[in-house]
Amino acid sequence: MMEADSTTYDCNAKTEVTEPTLPFNTSPDNLQLYKELTTSHGDLRLECQLVERLQAFGLLPKAIKCPSDKPGCKVVCRTARVIDRVQWICEGCSKRLPIRAGSFFFRLQCSILQTVQMIFAWSEDADVEVAAAHFGVKPRVATLIYDRLDELAIKEQSKKKLGGENSVVLAEMYPDCVNRLSPDTTDQPHVHRILMLADTNHIPTSYWLHVMKNDNKKTANGNPDTQALTLEVEEVIRKVVISNSLVVTGTNVPPIEGASSIQQLLTHCDADMQHFLSSRIWRQAITLSLASRSVCCDGLAAASCGAAAQRYLTAALDRVTQHRDFYSHVLQAIAEEYTDKCD
Repeated sequence: MMEADSTTYDCNAKTEVTEPTLPFNTSPDNLQLYKELTTSHGDLRLECQLVERLQAFGLLPKAIKCPSDKPGCKVVCRTARVIDRVQWICEGCSKRLPIRAGSFFFRLQCSILQTVQMIFAWSEDADVEVAAAHFGVKPRVATLIYDRLDELAIKEQSKKKLGGENSVVLAEMYPDCVNRLSPDTTDQPHVHRILMLADTNHIPTSYWLHVMKNDNKKTANGNPDTQALTLEVEEVIRKVVISNSLVVTGTNVPPIEGASSIQQLLTHCDADMQHFLSSRIWRQAITLSLASRSVCCDGLAAASCGAAAQRYLTAALDRVTQHRDFYSHVLQAIAEEYTDKCD
């Protein structure tokens, strides 16, 4: 895929960048890296500097092979009057390739800078429409970037397990565990029940959140199918929890074979630990579960809505795990997944 030249850009003009004003909350570590990547220093255009920084980070290839692959071919990186201000040029056959070839940025219909900005916004869990409007990215392109990052986070999260030897994994059900304290009075069209699993051996707590599929199943006489619900809970635990873990179920989770109850565990704990295990440990999981309801809308069936909620939750869990420097973690994962390596 060749990249056409344009005569509308000057690669030597400077770009002044002030302290960023953003329409979403940011963490200090993420913001610091974002500023390091997107702040101009020296006389080169910011776009040219950004390419060098992304190559150093591994997000853009440092070298590529010419598609012609002839004996005299040698591809070099040169400034050019194209949207990225830099491109690959073969000194042997004169073929040109976009600098973003072989990377996450390839064929995205926005600038490399805008893509870096949208990745930062996704890392901070910013609303896609708000971020797209702020950075001047078309909504369709912004959604595509977010979808790719969701898929990458889901892939990362799917590799993780909870528990292990001498580990306790707690299980509780949302929104049952909060409705008993405060009845749900929101206008949401439907509320998905979410199985929440927490590994007590990790700080911050490691979670797994599963949107229940058999929540609304009925028996022949119209009663809730508790057996189907129990089987689904057991299936999730087998998939996510390491086999030699101690599983402890809360009062809103159906009894599971081989598991202990939270009441049994609490009898061996002091007052502070009882409060932590029965309440505080679930705060982050409940916050995410509540946030997942924002993807529900009147126009979606419960099943489709549930799939969207599950996608959000799984991606969000990866974000929570690497909360301090998540932007750096995401960029490294993108480089590993998308950037071509040319020896």
